[in-house]
Amino acid sequence: MRKMRNGIEVRVGRARCVSVAILLLTAVHAPLLAQDATDSRAIVDRLDRLERQNQALTEEVRQLREQLKALQATATPPPAAPLAAPSNTEDALAIQQARIDEQEQSKVEAAHKLPIRITGMALFNAYSDNHADAGLYSGTAASTPGRAAAGGSLNESIVGLEFQNPNTVLGASVHGDLFVDFFGSTNSSSGNSYGSWPMPRLRTGTITLDWVTRSVMVGVEKPLVSPYNPDSFAQVGVPALSGSGNLWFWEPQARFEQRLKFSENNSLRLQAALFTSHETSNYVATEYAPTLAPTRPAWEGRLEFAHSGTEDTGFHIGTGFHFGETHVAGQSVTSDLFSLDARLQLARWWNLTGTMFTGENLAGIGGSGQGFTILYDQIAIPVHSTGGWLQLTLSPTERLSFHFFGGAQNNRQADLRGDAIGSNASYAGNIYYRLAPNIFAAFEAARTRTDWTVSGLRLRNQYDISLAYLF
Repeated sequence: MRKMRNGIEVRVGRARCVSVAILLLTAVHAPLLAQDATDSRAIVDRLDRLERQNQALTEEVRQLREQLKALQATATPPPAAPLAAPSNTEDALAIQQARIDEQEQSKVEAAHKLPIRITGMALFNAYSDNHADAGLYSGTAASTPGRAAAGGSLNESIVGLEFQNPNTVLGASVHGDLFVDFFGSTNSSSGNSYGSWPMPRLRTGTITLDWVTRSVMVGVEKPLVSPYNPDSFAQVGVPALSGSGNLWFWEPQARFEQRLKFSENNSLRLQAALFTSHETSNYVATEYAPTLAPTRPAWEGRLEFAHSGTEDTGFHIGTGFHFGETHVAGQSVTSDLFSLDARLQLARWWNLTGTMFTGENLAGIGGSGQGFTILYDQIAIPVHSTGGWLQLTLSPTERLSFHFFGGAQNNRQADLRGDAIGSNASYAGNIYYRLAPNIFAAFEAARTRTDWTVSGLRLRNQYDISLAYLF
């Protein structure tokens, strides 16, 4: 019995050892198993998040592709290699932005993909003129006193296009502009569109090729010998001081310019132009009017020296010449001129601008009165003239500026016959106030004095209130 008891005891002992071993192993491995289960759940959760993000990215890429297809369907870009599928969201967004920019650009391109910019000015003028028979803003007072005029108009508003070729031509950049207003008229005798149906009218337009030191321009512009205009919102359809020293006729021409730079602050410009003068028959006897050539070529040249001082100071001084001929009554009448012009910025808050000239037969480029006279023996002679204008600008603040200007042209009495303009002078002052960066309000008062050889002195007063929106 003991033996059996001992055997049982031995077995029981062994069983107890095994149980103890199992308990020890369980105690050791239980934390490890719990840790493995936690890690597994974390890995599964991370995989789920990655799967959801992948699905979201796939859906975003699909939407971007659809948007690109829609943009490609509406735009008309030049043929190009097909785009590769975006490798990630950032690439897709970059491609989308490029396409949007291209679509935006196409909205302001001409038919030949030439970028253009619309610019101009909506200008309302309320005016009062006590002697308007010569035509509002014609620059002269009529020989016979007449009626007054008052009212308002948008006819002097300007619409323009500016263009810039992104490519070079013969190594030159190409740019230009075209401006029209509504100062044309179905009533040609009035000289303006007040009191008649306004019509669009070409003002100026140019095409310019620019190299580093030279340029070539063709188009319609002021005479080369008269580069500046007085500042006026009241007189835009016809520039201020026309007939009173401002030679302004916008005529076809071709210009060449060479620029020389001596130093950082000093430069020189040499300019030459082939100009088309516009001959007027207003002062030609009826029997000779059919013999007058309406347009004639003329040569012009100008030399300008420029100096820049500080940021707000500097000056430009130029001198020029004009030479041409008028054909009338089977004769050639010389037209020539010598000019001097300047723009002096002597301080930030004030500057001077002006032009002066002397010459003969200047009606074809905007001079006042007649350019030539046909004597009783049928000999045609030029009318000798002198003139010019000057403007003082005061700018006490960024918003407020004052402009005072005046000018005159005197025609030699010995060259005139009949009731002709012996002299014409104008002076004016205006105030600009900037209501916003592109909105101006202005008031101007002006007087014109026209001295007729027979009718005598005639006076004319003009008052204008203007509101201009620049765009």
